[in-house]
Amino acid sequence: MNCEEAGRLLHPYADSELELQAALAIEQHLQDCARCRASFAGLTTLRAALARACEPERAPPPLRARIVRELAGRAAPAADRRRNWLAAAPGIAALVLVGGLLLAQPWRAHTAAGDRAHVVFHIATADNLSANLRTLKNHLDASPGLHAVVVAHNAGVEFLLRGARDETGRPYAEIVRDFRERGVEFRVCTNTLTRRQIDTAAVIPEAVLVPSGIAEISRLQAREGYVYLRL
Repeated sequence: MNCEEAGRLLHPYADSELELQAALAIEQHLQDCARCRASFAGLTTLRAALARACEPERAPPPLRARIVRELAGRAAPAADRRRNWLAAAPGIAALVLVGGLLLAQPWRAHTAAGDRAHVVFHIATADNLSANLRTLKNHLDASPGLHAVVVAHNAGVEFLLRGARDETGRPYAEIVRDFRERGVEFRVCTNTLTRRQIDTAAVIPEAVLVPSGIAEISRLQAREGYVYLRL
């Protein structure tokens, strides 16, 4: 699959409308192509922003009552209305500016609100797994409040399979349990398991299955404000 073909499929892929073979093909392309991966992340960010912007909101009862009273009363003179608008304009502009900044940088707003950093770690290869997990541990040690999610994709799922061991012979399941005790979540790409003909029962119970690793990473970035790091 080339970039032109992938570009035509990004929207139906985001809507989960593709057949399995096409979905697997575009996932592989997104794994290999940074430009298309960035396009897909931008698409999911835009869709999430539009969804938030279109959510209906009802005015609080006190506000509705005040509006009804004001509408029922005599309209203010045009000059007064103009002065009121001019007085309110700086505040409205500030609100628009702040809202735009929060929308453009959702992870900053998310971190400030929860006072915790949220990071999704992407593991897509079986190479240097021990070193990658040490990197994860270093992040946790340096940021005690870190909320970390590890998404395993492609060959990166291997350490989350039953019986997998590191180079010292220690079961990876034990290492994962240690991370789980520190609040780290592990998620495995089901599409990868299907493509590699791995039974879902082979995944250790400490990990959770998600339909698509790439889509899960994009969702965490766009909708929940996670920072992306690839291990």
